[in-house]
This record gives sequence, C-alpha cells and structure tokens, in this order.
Amino acid sequence: MNELPRPDMMFGLKVVLAATDFSARSDRAVRRAAALARQSGARLVIAHVVDDDQPEHIVAVEVELAESALADAIREHTYLAGLQCTPLVLLGTPFDAIVRAAHQQGADLCVVGSHRRAFLRDIFAGTTAERVIRNSTVPVLMANLDPALPYAKSLAPVDLTDCSAQALETARQLGLLQRTKLIVMHVYDAAAAGMLNYAGVDKTSLDDYLVDTRTDAVRDLVRFLEPLRLDDVDYSTVVKEGAGPATDIIEAATELRPDLVVIGTHARRGAVRLLLSSVTEEVLRRLQRDILVVPVRDAGS
Repeated sequence: MNELPRPDMMFGLKVVLAATDFSARSDRAVRRAAALARQSGARLVIAHVVDDDQPEHIVAVEVELAESALADAIREHTYLAGLQCTPLVLLGTPFDAIVRAAHQQGADLCVVGSHRRAFLRDIFAGTTAERVIRNSTVPVLMANLDPALPYAKSLAPVDLTDCSAQALETARQLGLLQRTKLIVMHVYDAAAAGMLNYAGVDKTSLDDYLVDTRTDAVRDLVRFLEPLRLDDVDYSTVVKEGAGPATDIIEAATELRPDLVVIGTHARRGAVRLLLSSVTEEVLRRLQRDILVVPVRDAGS
C-alpha cells in the first residue's frame, strides 16, 4: 500500500448537506449535521426533495410549503441558531436529487437519516438513504443515534486494503475522529484450521498454526497503519479471528458500542452496483449506530 499524503493540517468540514423529509428520522440527520457544522464552522445546507412526477400545480404547492417549513426551522430551532444555513428545495427523485445537490453545493459530507422500508420496493432498490450511499461520490453519514451528544467512541473495521485506508484518512481529514477514542479492528480468517483439524493434525501443531496466524495478522495491521500516521487520533487496535465480515462488524459494534462506525465501500457504476450486495449494505441494514460510508474509487475507475 502506498503511503497516503498527510496535509499540514486536517481539512475539516466546510460544507455539510443534510437531507430532510421533515420526519423524526430525518430530524436526527439535521440535528447531527448541525452539531458537526457548529463544531467545525461549516456551512449547513438543509435540503428537501419534492417529487416532480405529479401534476404541476401540486408540485408548486409542495415547493412553497417546503420552502416555508425550511425557513421556519432555520428561524425557530435553537440547534440551528448562529449557523450559516442554506435552505434548498429540490425537484426530482429523492436519492438522485440529494446526490446531485451534494456535488453542486461542494459538500464534504452528506448526512441522511435511516428510512422506513417499503418491503417489495426495498428488496430491489433499497431505501432512499441506501441509494444515496450507493450513488454518492461524497462521504455519507447515516444518522441512527440521538444526536444530543458528540461522538466519543468510533470503530473502524479494516481489511488492510486501500479502500479501508482511504476511509480512515477521509474520516480523519473531515475531523470526525480527533475527539473520539478510535478502535481500529482487523478480523482475520484462520482458513486452514478446519482442514488441519479434519486431517487429524495434532493439537500442538494446530495451536501453533493459530498462534502464527494471529501473530501475522497483528503484524499486518501494524504495517497497514504505519503510512496513515494517525498521530493526532487517540486510537487502539483489536485483532480477532472471524469469517463473516458483516456479522463480525455488527457483533463488535454491539459489544463495543461505538457512536460512529467508519467503513469504506468501492464506488461502482451502472446496474452492477444496484444488484450487487455488499458488506456495507448489510451493515447499514442491521447496525443501529451512526455509520460513515466513504466511497472509494479504484485506481483507473
């Protein structure tokens, strides 16, 4: 893995976009986005999408109501007081309009709430939040927790690839890790243990294999972290044996109870991204913690 360049100072958040449909779920997203914007001095864009696939007069009424609701929220909610807020009413399909707005506004981070599922539709397409994450080139934070408190503990599962490295580096650059106790977790697979046991290898040899495998995993994690130079982050490491990445992440999060989980996902284009399940999507659907998803493009993509 090539050493990632380290800036002289962390980039921090300059523009945060929060998507709202005025529900309690999206209110968590707006509150979390407001807290992050206040902490970093960022501009906060609060975006609402009106479905334009309906009669023109209905669209006009919904746009007017949305503009009024956003203006009232910015004026009346104390958690928005003193922030540089930009209300934004968009037309189109929610996930597509949010993705486009994040790009056009120059957002460093897009914050969305978890969304109630429509069973048959979500089997094939996913929730609006998941579809934003699938298509966004901007890091997306899914806000599941009560945003009243700042992040105190974060968890970063890593698989020792550039994707994991870039996810960690992006979270650091956005200033999301510096005030937390970060746990970097690497899960390794002692794949040959079952075969050795089945082949009747003696217990001493099997134990030696397990010890050597864990030692190698610890060494590999140290090598992985060296070029990241996380000297401005209070972090510790956890190395454990496992075989199912999503399940391992969820079990670790259940045990460690982080406020924030940081994961990278390979950014893909086209229909393959819509159909291909991933560890990230399973974690999003099952884990009730705040989750930062960093899209990482492979070299040459």
